[in-house]
Amino acid sequence: GPLKEEFAPWTRGKWEPGSRRPGVLAVKIGVQPLWLKNGKQILCTLLHVQDNHVVKFQTRDKFDRGYVAEKGNMPIYTGVGNRKAANLTGFVTVGAISTDPQKYTKDYCGLFSQCGLAPKRHLARFPVTDNGVIQPGTPISAALFRPGQYVDVYGRTQERGFQGGMKRWGFAGMPATHGTTKSHRRIGHIGSGCDKSRVWPGQKMPGWVGGMYKWMKGLRILRINYAENVLYVSGHAVMGKTGDILQVCDTKLHAKRFENCHKEGLTDGPKYFPTAFPEQLEELPEEEYCDKVHDFKSKSISHV
Repeated sequence: GPLKEEFAPWTRGKWEPGSRRPGVLAVKIGVQPLWLKNGKQILCTLLHVQDNHVVKFQTRDKFDRGYVAEKGNMPIYTGVGNRKAANLTGFVTVGAISTDPQKYTKDYCGLFSQCGLAPKRHLARFPVTDNGVIQPGTPISAALFRPGQYVDVYGRTQERGFQGGMKRWGFAGMPATHGTTKSHRRIGHIGSGCDKSRVWPGQKMPGWVGGMYKWMKGLRILRINYAENVLYVSGHAVMGKTGDILQVCDTKLHAKRFENCHKEGLTDGPKYFPTAFPEQLEELPEEEYCDKVHDFKSKSISHV
């Protein structure tokens, strides 16, 4: 007989300017050089997309009743706040790296019962528009992205411990000679005069460095290995140590979104939307390069 509505395949949306879709959870596995076609060497970070699946879809109404949304709607007088845009109609939860159910509680394992997946070690929630919703249980691979596009990476920076002002803020320190005694790396006077008579909040002083969650926006994907699900992202300063988990999604920078990348030729949108489904992965090559990156399999010297 026909399938029940809850078991029927969901409608696959089509890309349009301003669309938002979920990202992936990737493991940082190292740094490697690549060469452009003009001979310039550049460094890139390797991100391994391991065992990613869609775990849950949450509507905007249900999210707005939660603690995270109420906290984001609180008035903030020093910034723009964390209120979500009106075109975001839901939130997709993505899990990565299946693990042993016996290591987790019964409540946590119950999150994966409806989608028929084993418990995941890492979870992340991505806001999406109507056309970017993916059915729970769908696998997500590195084919979600397209060579040459720009992405945002979110993760935890490396902890440096308690550091002084020179290491933390780049202060110049005191003179090396001319009578300086035991104050070579001191921060100096902080200006607490009689009128001020206190230390202002946010004063640059020695303290804890690293261990903060930050975004790195506008990184370009230079190479994608579909066989091993590895992304080659521009730059060697991606946060975290080798083995740390990171969130990777389409960039939110207005100038580097698909519809605004005229020079890169990406105005037609992603190759697969909202993701590359299993039947579409069969037609993919082993790996693809950005148009400016030299392919190692091609000849490096051409005779005219």
